[in-house]
Amino acid sequence: MATTITPQTLDVTISTAINLNGQPINSENKLSIPSITAIDKRIVNVPSATQVTLVTFGTTVGAGQLITGNVKFIQITNKDSTNFVRVRVTRTSLATFDVQIPAGGYYIAMNPQESVSETGAAFSAFVNAYNISAQADTSPCDVEFFAASI
Repeated sequence: MATTITPQTLDVTISTAINLNGQPINSENKLSIPSITAIDKRIVNVPSATQVTLVTFGTTVGAGQLITGNVKFIQITNKDSTNFVRVRVTRTSLATFDVQIPAGGYYIAMNPQESVSETGAAFSAFVNAYNISAQADTSPCDVEFFAASI
């Protein structure tokens, strides 16, 4: 069966605005990502007692799994109004890095490529992440997961 999905351009706009001491200080950046044919969007209730996997990356599409090389945009938004969420990116070697998403905040990645150094060594190469998981701080939080792929 031939697909009936026509590739589209994903437009991402990040806009910041503040009026500081009577002076507007604004910034707007736009990014267009062409040829998007697949979107994964869901709300996940993230517990505080354990970490849960939001997505895995591999060579085939499956339940909760995206094709590593096809992912062009990832956004994880903490929908809670009080608690932070810890997001952990893990690669196949089990090396990880964590980021804290404050209440109402978000984490954006353009692909599942990452680099981790435990010693502060010079950059050598990016490697593919294996998965992204999350854990809430003191009580469960809703997290919105959005990914766009070609």
